[in-house]
Amino acid sequence: MTDLFKENSQRILIYMSTEQQIDPFSKEVESTTLNALPIDALISDLTGSSMSWRTNGLVQEDGKELIIEAKFRSLIELSYKIEIDGKDYQGFKINGAISIKRIGTDYIRVYVYLNK
Repeated sequence: MTDLFKENSQRILIYMSTEQQIDPFSKEVESTTLNALPIDALISDLTGSSMSWRTNGLVQEDGKELIIEAKFRSLIELSYKIEIDGKDYQGFKINGAISIKRIGTDYIRVYVYLNK
């Protein structure tokens, strides 16, 4: 798996953001996007029906499956958006947390979909 990852991985950009409460009475929040952090990932395209099957029918748009090194797990959990080939994607969330599945000891799998 390590050799496959080194040969076929592509660079993606992970964006995080900070939130600041503007007005405590109306609960208005302002979000500021921070600089991107580049990481490598194996990227697979998913069709709408495949994405729907993998996310139990919650996301029915085209998406991507990312295989990332496990050391970047916390970065993915804190991500605001993920940029792949100039398009903004969002991680598939269950109960407010990005769904991350472990593959062995060194890699994780994440499903992302277009942020529209």
